[in-house]
Amino acid sequence: MSATDPRSWIDQLVGACVGLLVGAIALYCAVQVLRALLPFVVMVLGLLALGIGIVAAVRWYRGRW
Repeated sequence: MSATDPRSWIDQLVGACVGLLVGAIALYCAVQVLRALLPFVVMVLGLLALGIGIVAAVRWYRGRW
Protein backbone atom coordinates (compact mmCIF):
# COMPACT_ATOMS: atom_id res chain seq x y z
CA MET A 1 0.00 0.00 0.00
CA SER A 2 1.60 3.29 -1.09
CA ALA A 3 1.08 6.75 0.36
CA THR A 4 -1.29 7.70 -2.47
CA ASP A 5 -3.70 4.78 -1.93
CA PRO A 6 -6.98 5.67 -0.23
CA ARG A 7 -7.44 4.29 3.22
CA SER A 8 -9.69 1.29 3.55
CA TRP A 9 -12.94 1.59 5.45
CA ILE A 10 -11.51 -0.63 8.22
CA ASP A 11 -8.63 1.82 8.72
CA GLN A 12 -11.11 4.68 8.86
CA LEU A 13 -13.27 2.81 11.36
CA VAL A 14 -10.29 2.03 13.59
CA GLY A 15 -9.16 5.65 13.37
CA ALA A 16 -12.62 6.87 14.35
CA CYS A 17 -12.80 4.44 17.28
CA VAL A 18 -9.37 5.48 18.54
CA GLY A 19 -10.40 9.14 18.22
CA LEU A 20 -13.56 8.49 20.24
CA LEU A 21 -11.57 6.62 22.89
CA VAL A 22 -9.03 9.43 23.22
CA GLY A 23 -11.87 11.97 23.42
CA ALA A 24 -13.64 9.96 26.14
CA ILE A 25 -10.42 9.67 28.15
CA ALA A 26 -9.78 13.42 27.82
CA LEU A 27 -13.35 14.18 28.95
CA TYR A 28 -12.99 11.83 31.93
CA CYS A 29 -9.73 13.50 32.96
CA ALA A 30 -11.27 16.97 32.63
CA VAL A 31 -14.22 15.97 34.82
CA GLN A 32 -11.89 14.54 37.48
CA VAL A 33 -9.86 17.77 37.55
CA LEU A 34 -13.05 19.81 37.89
CA ARG A 35 -14.31 17.56 40.68
CA ALA A 36 -11.05 18.10 42.55
CA LEU A 37 -10.93 21.87 42.07
CA LEU A 38 -14.60 22.83 42.17
CA PRO A 39 -15.02 23.04 45.98
CA PHE A 40 -12.01 25.35 46.22
CA VAL A 41 -13.22 27.55 43.35
CA VAL A 42 -16.73 27.79 44.83
CA MET A 43 -15.29 28.72 48.23
CA VAL A 44 -13.06 31.44 46.75
CA LEU A 45 -15.91 32.87 44.68
CA GLY A 46 -18.20 32.82 47.72
CA LEU A 47 -15.67 34.65 49.86
CA LEU A 48 -15.07 37.15 47.08
CA ALA A 49 -18.81 37.79 46.73
CA LEU A 50 -19.15 38.14 50.49
CA GLY A 51 -16.29 40.63 50.60
CA ILE A 52 -17.74 42.67 47.76
CA GLY A 53 -21.12 42.66 49.49
CA ILE A 54 -19.61 43.86 52.77
CA VAL A 55 -17.67 46.63 51.01
CA ALA A 56 -20.81 47.72 49.13
CA ALA A 57 -22.88 47.71 52.33
CA VAL A 58 -20.29 49.77 54.23
CA ARG A 59 -20.00 52.28 51.40
CA TRP A 60 -23.79 52.53 51.17
CA TYR A 61 -24.14 52.94 54.94
CA ARG A 62 -21.45 55.64 55.11
CA GLY A 63 -22.96 57.44 52.13
CA ARG A 64 -26.24 57.90 54.00
CA TRP A 65 -24.61 59.82 56.86
